[in-house]
Amino acid sequence: MLNGDNEYKIMVPYIFVTNGGGKPESVRAKDLSQRLGCEINEGQIIQGHTPMKGLASTYKNVLVVGGVGDTCRKIAEGYGFQNVYIPLDIMYWNPAVSPYYTLSDEEKKVSKKGLDFSQIEIEAILVFADSRNWAVDEQIILELLMSKDGRMGTVSKDYTEGPGIYFAHSDFIWSTDYKLSRYGMGALQVSIAALYRETTGKELKVTRFGKPQRGTFKYAEKVLSKWRIDVLEEYVDVLSETNGDDKKKGKKSLFTDTSDDDSGSDEDEEDDGLTLQSLAPPIPEASTVYFVGDTPDSDIRFANAHDGSWFSILVKTGVYKEGTVPKYKPKKICDNVLEAVKYGIDREAKKEMEEWRRIRTK
Repeated sequence: MLNGDNEYKIMVPYIFVTNGGGKPESVRAKDLSQRLGCEINEGQIIQGHTPMKGLASTYKNVLVVGGVGDTCRKIAEGYGFQNVYIPLDIMYWNPAVSPYYTLSDEEKKVSKKGLDFSQIEIEAILVFADSRNWAVDEQIILELLMSKDGRMGTVSKDYTEGPGIYFAHSDFIWSTDYKLSRYGMGALQVSIAALYRETTGKELKVTRFGKPQRGTFKYAEKVLSKWRIDVLEEYVDVLSETNGDDKKKGKKSLFTDTSDDDSGSDEDEEDDGLTLQSLAPPIPEASTVYFVGDTPDSDIRFANAHDGSWFSILVKTGVYKEGTVPKYKPKKICDNVLEAVKYGIDREAKKEMEEWRRIRTK
């Protein structure tokens, strides 16, 4: 429907913003493509940990927490982090770190060997995804937070020498197939902060990403703006093809840098397609951004934090339970995402019609 299969035959640029993670953006895009029956580009995907790729140039040695096996390690390495460690590596180094847990053969297989974490300085702790072992992960995280220069087995005198900690999101609860919500990464933050305060007498300083954090909002806005421009430019290319341009074949690849594209010949530079593009007016800012989500405390709060151009829609397929009053009130409540999409398209069409009528009556 968003790709033009609607009664108005219009393409609507869209992206996916999720606090979830634990898998590469390319894998999530492939999963969504199969489920939705249309091509989703990985550039359209923003997970809770996606903005953390900007930290890769800042930290050399990082501990990445969460997810299954060493998947999050591979994601972080794909982001450009140089030395990525996971709790399994520390447990393999010294099993006494987790006296009530024994590594499985599969966990030993993905653990890095021959390391001495009493000498390795962990510069940052990055919680990419929900912990699969709260007890062990909390123990290791707290030890590093209170350590001297991020080395295991050490204690800072004033608790100011440990690494910083970053969370991919702060969702306190989340919806599963179970009838009641489950505790999420936000609850883990609360637990770690409480134990840190009880031990040190200090408040834990954390950096949070994900919805409804301002940094993720800015990141999403940039991605959406880029995707929107690419979609509309592709639409211009399609128009040029229908106007007799037989030289251009296929579509432009979205989310690629075309600044040094040398595929066109001198003859191509004078074709109707480029002439049409050069005559087209600059692409204006989006008048409305519809943000659809199922969690009032993150999704709706996230959308409402922006100016009036962002329109929040709450759906009844997740954390929100029909009949309750959400803490953060949306501008519209719909049964599901499909209904929300239809509502947004119809609303914009009506606005266009009203504007057209207003101009006609002048």
